[in-house]
Amino acid sequence: MRSTTFLATLLAALLATLLPTAILAAPSSLMARAGDEQCAPTSYTLSDYTLVTSSSQAYVNFNFKSTFADSTIIQDAVTGGANCQADGPTIPNSNECGVEGRKLLFDLRGPEEQAYYQITHTWTCNGATWMSGNAVQVDPLNCNESDGTHTCSGGPQTFAPQNVRKICSTPTC
Repeated sequence: MRSTTFLATLLAALLATLLPTAILAAPSSLMARAGDEQCAPTSYTLSDYTLVTSSSQAYVNFNFKSTFADSTIIQDAVTGGANCQADGPTIPNSNECGVEGRKLLFDLRGPEEQAYYQITHTWTCNGATWMSGNAVQVDPLNCNESDGTHTCSGGPQTFAPQNVRKICSTPTC
């Protein structure tokens, strides 16, 4: 019984000595991430949404804007707003919005009449590239039908960013 107590005391003393050393060795990786919360957008706003469909044609148009708590550390063309549109016999996927470098993309997540999209946004903060992937359904939609053409409008709609993450290619990122 004494040897068990002795070993427990020795183990506790060893952990008390080594654990602070291990914790002190970690701050460089933790400190590098300390400012990352300011790199995430605080909100997105989708506005001026229009969807027009008929038996032979489809068209979607909306504006998208990102907002950050501190925009001085952010390089993002979407903070000024971007226009997104697509058309064709049906709404296609892999659509680029009106900003350079494929910084804002949208795809359908359901039938076009559901106004449900996957919006992917990328930006730069503190020298690193960041991205978010947002499932967005425009709601409510105001729709009407005239002569075989279905027209819907919606927005503005403000929502929290989803799946925000830094894009890394190194373990220290």
